[in-house]
Formats: sequence, structure tokens, C-alpha cells
Amino acid sequence: MKTTNVAVFMASVAMLTTTVGCRKMEVDSELIKEITLGEFPIDTIDSRHDWNLVHQMMVGVKADVPGENYISKVQILTGNPYQGDTEVMAEKFAQSGDRVTLSFEMPITESNFWVAAVSRSGKYYVMPSNNRDEFSFVGSDVISNGLLRTPVPQIFTYLFEENFPLPGDFDFNDVVLRISKENPSANILKLKVRLDAVGADKKIAAAIRLQGIRYEDVESVTIDEGKRFDEDYPTNRYFIDKEAIFTRGNDGSAVINLFDDAHWSLNPLSKDGRIVRLHYNTTKYEKEDESATVDAQTRTYTIVAKDDKDVLSYVTLSNIDPFIMENYNSINMEVHTYKYKYTQVLWQFHTGQTADDDHVTWALLIPSSSFRYPVEGIPIGRYRNGEIFGAYNRYNHSFGQWGRNKDNSKDWWKYPTSVQVY
Repeated sequence: MKTTNVAVFMASVAMLTTTVGCRKMEVDSELIKEITLGEFPIDTIDSRHDWNLVHQMMVGVKADVPGENYISKVQILTGNPYQGDTEVMAEKFAQSGDRVTLSFEMPITESNFWVAAVSRSGKYYVMPSNNRDEFSFVGSDVISNGLLRTPVPQIFTYLFEENFPLPGDFDFNDVVLRISKENPSANILKLKVRLDAVGADKKIAAAIRLQGIRYEDVESVTIDEGKRFDEDYPTNRYFIDKEAIFTRGNDGSAVINLFDDAHWSLNPLSKDGRIVRLHYNTTKYEKEDESATVDAQTRTYTIVAKDDKDVLSYVTLSNIDPFIMENYNSINMEVHTYKYKYTQVLWQFHTGQTADDDHVTWALLIPSSSFRYPVEGIPIGRYRNGEIFGAYNRYNHSFGQWGRNKDNSKDWWKYPTSVQVY
């Protein structure tokens, strides 16, 4: 098990009691808090911290391109597709003359974006935001000529650390997911999920809660590739005991079951009747019986709403709730991003005493498709006793400084230390 202090770990285990029926735990919260804060890479966490790297924006767009009678949709882009690669941060179907409202998410360090109207033939009309929140496609700043690079869906990276509620090594590579979304129509949502890395030593499962979407709102969920991540799993499923890829959360929400075993999902290998558990894609040099480099695995989930409802068009990459599941001291735990830290989607595992929150996070959402996560055993960023080091340690652009003050170093994720990231 990955932990930095075995003695502390064993002391904490002694303080836990379980109620087998609902697998909840009762803890000495002050002891757990003391242990965790003593091992977290940052010695003084900003009490205001929400570990959020994105901000919400909303604009109005009128699809009224002069001389173009057939507009099919409008989009919000990260840049000019006639100048380089861009991502679609939001899109809605529209007809010429329609006014639509689009909400989207950007890194908190960014404010500039581009707006596009797309014709039925695929022609793009684009313009820069220029600090506006209302747009129509008239004026000299509308661009419609050049070598078009078709925009691709926005991708966010989600990083998970095991051992919750106790500290691990905080390299945030125990499970690495990259997720994008598309809305082919008002009542259809596609989530593309790529499993990039597994740095955990133990069995880890994963799911996505569609926060705000009720189980009853969904007609069906299918996998475009035709098989789940952990197809042909050779043993009984433990965290997700049903074969179904779609289930109801404890709060009635729609939940997508991704996999019951991350290791098998990346490399379906067993030996002597046991699943092989190496560190996959988290070390730069393979080591026998410890680490290996394997291909990332991708699955695309097509979610269809009932009765042509448009509820799925409001799903964003920051309000979905990807989470992992792990077993700790015979209790099934869920690890969520800080926004949903105390949510219990499939398993009830604590009493929800958020007043004792230690402000530590075991999961991060990074607004980037290419974020370079730390290699095995290297903390994502450390700031203790005045010293800054780790995978993201550039002064004034470091994870540690951001952890101490949420208003500082908000761009830390753009400044990796190359030898310490994958």
C-alpha cells in the first residue's frame, strides 16, 4: 500500500470501527485530521481552498450570418480554428436568426475565447470574444476563410489519489482519466473516457455520477466500442456488483459504471489466479513485476434522455462527478474531487461530518487534455518548512504556493518539472 508513514497508518486503523451492514465508518476525526495534515505535501492549506481551476462563463449568440441562410449550430472555441488546433467548450444547435445561450468552462487563468457559427455544409464563421458577452456575426472581426482545422471536443483530466481518508504519496496518478463530452442532439450526451494510467497498488473501481440528472430521466446508456473497460473480468465484481453499465445513485442520480478493476481495464492479465497489479504508465522505465507501459484505453458512452428531454445539454465537464472506489479496512470508500468530497454515490462510508473538513483533496480536475501527471512516488507539489519541490515546483507557478493561497500560482499546471512528470 502506498503510504508515507506506516506507523501513522497503523495507529489510525486502530481508531476505526465498522458497521458491517452499511459499511460506514466511525473515526476519531481529530486524529485522522492530524495524520493527514501532517503528511499532506503542503503544511498550511488555504482555509478558503476549493481546489478549483475552472470558472463558469455564459454568453448569448445570435446565429445571423449575412448571406448564409443555413446555420446548423453555434460553438464556443478555445481559439481560432483557422490559425491552429482548438477545442469546443460548448455548442448548441441553432437555425439562422436564432439566439441561443451557451454556458461553458475555462481555466481560471483564461478569459479569451472564440465564437463560431457553423453552416450545414460545415463552413465556419468565427470571431474573437473581445470582452463581450453578446455576439452576432456582423462586422470586420468575423473570419470565414483560411485553412480550417476542425475543432475537437474539450477534454479535462481527472487525477485520483488512493488511501482516502489517510494520506498516500500524493503523486495523483493512482488513476488518471481524460474525459470529453459532445451533444449530437438535444437529448443525447456522449462521454468519451480514456483511462491513461494506474499507479495504484490495490484494486480500484470507477464510475461517473451525472450530477443533476435523475436516473428516471435516462432512456438508455450504451458503449460505442461495444464492450466495457473490464470486459471478460475473470473474478466476481466487488465494487460494482452488476454487469449493467448504468445504475441509480443513492441520491437518485444517473450513474455510469466505468470499471470494477482499473488494472484489468488497462492490461487484462492474471497470474496464478490473481490479477496482475503493476504500475501502468507512471514510470519512465519499466521494471519487472513493478511497472509497465501499456496503451491507454478509451470507451465512449452514449446517453439518451427520455421523451426527447434536453436535460443532458446542461451537463458540463466540471459538474459531472467522476470518482474512484477503493477498499480501506474492509470499508468501500469513494474518492471524489473536492467539490463532491463528501458525496456518497454508491457506498455509504462516513457520517458526513463536513465541519471537520481538513481541506485536503484526494482528486483534482485539470482543465487540460495534455496535463502531464507526476511519475511514480513524486508528489505533485510540496511546500513544507519553506521548501518548494515536487513535479510542479517552479517558483510563483507551483502547486505548493497555490495550495497555501488559492489566489496565487493558479497556472501551476502549465509548468511541469520535465524529469518528474510522465
